[in-house]
Amino acid sequence: MSFTAQRRRPLPSIAARVIAGVLAAGGLLHVHPPATAERTAALPPLALPADEAPHGSPMEWWYYSGILRSADGERFAFHQVVFVVNGLIKHTVMHAALTDLRSGQRYLRQRRTGGAPAQAVHHGYDFHQADWQVRADGATHALRVQAQDARVDLQAVAEGPLLTHRATDSATPGRLDFGRSGVSHYYSRPRMPAQGEIRIGGKKVAVRGELWFDHQWGNFDVLALGWNWLSLRLADGANVMLYQLFDTDSGHAVLTAGTLADARGTRPLHASEIALLPDAHWTSPRTAIPYVVGWRIRLPTGELQVRPLQADSEFDASGSSGNVYWEGAVQALDAQGDVAGEGFLELSGYDRKAAAATRRVAVNQTPAAAAPD
Repeated sequence: MSFTAQRRRPLPSIAARVIAGVLAAGGLLHVHPPATAERTAALPPLALPADEAPHGSPMEWWYYSGILRSADGERFAFHQVVFVVNGLIKHTVMHAALTDLRSGQRYLRQRRTGGAPAQAVHHGYDFHQADWQVRADGATHALRVQAQDARVDLQAVAEGPLLTHRATDSATPGRLDFGRSGVSHYYSRPRMPAQGEIRIGGKKVAVRGELWFDHQWGNFDVLALGWNWLSLRLADGANVMLYQLFDTDSGHAVLTAGTLADARGTRPLHASEIALLPDAHWTSPRTAIPYVVGWRIRLPTGELQVRPLQADSEFDASGSSGNVYWEGAVQALDAQGDVAGEGFLELSGYDRKAAAATRRVAVNQTPAAAAPD
């Protein structure tokens, strides 16, 4: 779900999923319809391939994440995303992160610009500015970015399964209801084969892997709630997307849902069928923000332990979207401790949750005013 950056992803993508500074600067107003049995019914039906292209909605993003491998066993966690915010002023924000999982070195890039630096593509898109590009033309996707001393050039193909997420009480695919945060369209391509080249310094490495692609758009407020978003590609062929929305003042979860796609088909997951339980924590040495980076999850098909491949996966986007989030590669283990899959985790809103906790401490420590004589 990057939503982040606040993703990636719903509101996820995770994101981090996304855009506090952009929303504030853009003056985005959110007007949600009154609650009905199915608020998403007001949205037009998902129509692919036409819906691959930009929509001009208040919030939209195209999110890619995955683990890339070289022939000699090197592994790299990678995510690249474009956010477009249509408020009183249109803004485009771009984030990218490459993590060398052998050395632990991270290479980050962020950009923010007014308008949308995009070329029209029939049933696709081409966001291109300087040394940055995210393009989809038919089934062919191209990603290019220079992130500090690292350069990534990837080509991916939109083949394999398509996940059209939907609310548990809805019969309409491709549309989700996030409660007080609003409603959106949301679909994923969880297993896009990708190949290309990574250059770090003077070293070139050919890589291959699978990318999880998210496309989400609608009238939703990424600041209303925080979220924990998780995508998993399991070894048995199943694909899982889970998200848990939480109140950033109290930290309490307000909505847990997701999608499971396996040999029996694709279906939404109700809160009663799943659980996300914190299992490991990491505190950033740079921002002092604590994150839940390890989880025990319960699915209708069994339980898994999710652990990060690198705990230090914080993305400080204060220079573009005005927020700080966590996004990184994870591994799923079964009850025997064997690897059962891999994916990406996005943690958004933890910066606001930490700030709220600091305010509460300050209030509690403020001495009461002395009573007048």
